[in-house]
Amino acid sequence: MLGRVGAATVLISMFVGPAGGVAAAQDESSSRPSFTPYAWVFGMKGRIGTGDSAFDVDLSPGELIDQVDVAFSLVLEAKRGRWFGRFDGTFLSASDREEVQGASDVVLEIDQGMGQPEIGYEVMVAPWGGIDLFAGARIWRLNAEVNTSGDGEDVEIASGDRTWADGVGGIRVRYNPAPKWRLFARGDAGAGGSNLSWQALGGGGFDFSDCCGAVLAYRHLDVDYDHNGVINDTSMSGFTLGIEIRF
Repeated sequence: MLGRVGAATVLISMFVGPAGGVAAAQDESSSRPSFTPYAWVFGMKGRIGTGDSAFDVDLSPGELIDQVDVAFSLVLEAKRGRWFGRFDGTFLSASDREEVQGASDVVLEIDQGMGQPEIGYEVMVAPWGGIDLFAGARIWRLNAEVNTSGDGEDVEIASGDRTWADGVGGIRVRYNPAPKWRLFARGDAGAGGSNLSWQALGGGGFDFSDCCGAVLAYRHLDVDYDHNGVINDTSMSGFTLGIEIRF
């Protein structure tokens, strides 16, 4: 089966002050902007490609990682009062080659980027944590090419290049079980350029210093896009790990 399309994408990091602190101290800490590089190692199921050259995928995280050429991801977040702004961005370039008996090799190359700017508001603030609502957009860019490789040169069979955006809205719940520890869960959904895209994430973090913390979570992202011959109907699930740096 063709299509071991790679992975190393996406963590969501949040500001949560330690439990038991006064509200003023929590606000001061969480107002500091943060930068979070992260990795997401996921499995993928679905269908991706162009028109008749789209391929079914059902791959484990290990199989996907083998096909990654370039991948990077980051989150930026800042807060003012109860309002916060956040940007989650990721880029992935992957390729796979499959030998076809009696024919040239078939090569699938995919470049995929996603950016999600958001604005949110803390609708509930409590000593145990809080609840936030947010809205924004999930912007996708996908380039897919299918080539045959033989006699020292590649011949293009099909290709597609699309950019689209989905409006999204969601909720985030924060819980502080102990000083320096934090738990969180969030979900969002939207549509527009795609038929539907949604995601859910839950996990926890530990602040090992005033400036830095580690976050581990499990994330599921689902997108259903099929337009003008370009298909990206996939679900991706796996663990994320990141380091949050506060300024």
